[in-house]
Amino acid sequence: MAQAEKTKEIITFGELLERWKKEGREEGRKVGRKEGIEEGKREGIEEGKREGQFLERRKMAQKMANAGLDKETIISLTGFSEDEIKQILKEG
Repeated sequence: MAQAEKTKEIITFGELLERWKKEGREEGRKVGRKEGIEEGKREGIEEGKREGQFLERRKMAQKMANAGLDKETIISLTGFSEDEIKQILKEG
C-alpha cells in the first residue's frame, strides 16, 4: 500500500484546471480541423459544379455561334456578357 501511495500524483486545483484547458484546446483543434476539412470538401464540390456549368454554357455558346445565331441572341440565352462571348468566339 505504501508503494501505491508513493506513485500518486498530487496536483493543485490550478494545475488541474490548466490540464483541462489544454485538453479542451486540443479537442477543439481536432474538431475544428475536421469541420474545416468537411467544409473544404463541400466548397470543392460546389466549385466543381459551377465550373462544369460554366463549361457547358461555353460549349452551348460555341454551338450557337457555329449554327449562325447572332451575338445578342447568344448573350440572351447563355447569360454571358458581350466581352465573354467575344472571347469564346475568338478561342473557339
